[in-house]
Amino acid sequence: MDNFDKYWKLSEMEERYNTSSGGIRTLASAWILAALGAIGWIFNSYKFDNWPIPLGLLVVIVSLLATAGITTLWVMDQLVFHRLLNSVFLIGLKMEKDDPELPPIRSMMLKTQEGSGTSKWELLFYLAPIITFILLSFLITAFGMDKLFLANQELFAFNAKLISWIFFAIQLITLFWVFLNTKTLKKFKKRASWFEDEEFTKIVSDSLYESIIAKHIDNANKQIQPTKKPGG
Repeated sequence: MDNFDKYWKLSEMEERYNTSSGGIRTLASAWILAALGAIGWIFNSYKFDNWPIPLGLLVVIVSLLATAGITTLWVMDQLVFHRLLNSVFLIGLKMEKDDPELPPIRSMMLKTQEGSGTSKWELLFYLAPIITFILLSFLITAFGMDKLFLANQELFAFNAKLISWIFFAIQLITLFWVFLNTKTLKKFKKRASWFEDEEFTKIVSDSLYESIIAKHIDNANKQIQPTKKPGG
């Protein structure tokens, strides 16, 4: 199998990982809409009395479940499939650097994205709803009407607001944990050093992808230059 075959095999692997990531983001969108729909239904209820669980606590519980679900999907997307995708992508990038005969597709993609890829936008896709649900939990717990936290005391003998604050704290811890695991770009650059190629490591660390593109352009120009005839 020559370099071209190996190169395009990597593209097939990237496509599979991209498809898996896209499916997970579709699930995340459905999860967000379902949580918002549930919260909307709770707020639409006209019956504040005789609920086994206070409505305010129910909203916080739904927000907690939404945060947990989105975080789980983020782990599958970013910490599993995205890392696998980055690994394959990095190998393809190294092949482009070593072989100017190969098309500099990945180099051009990273140069277009200013070396950062799309990871920050993918992160925002998950962080925005997580932060929204956390803010909703805080607003309901801190400023919600007392009536939202009243229930049949025979069925629910605990302090509903205290439990809401505990669930809110769990959501904050989850958000903090996500932030601790979002340094995907630095990890991508660190993996480049594993090839033990100083030039390649510098290219990835400093986003010097134009140097790879320039080599391919020079190689292409040499191939299209007409050969001189003897005595011409």
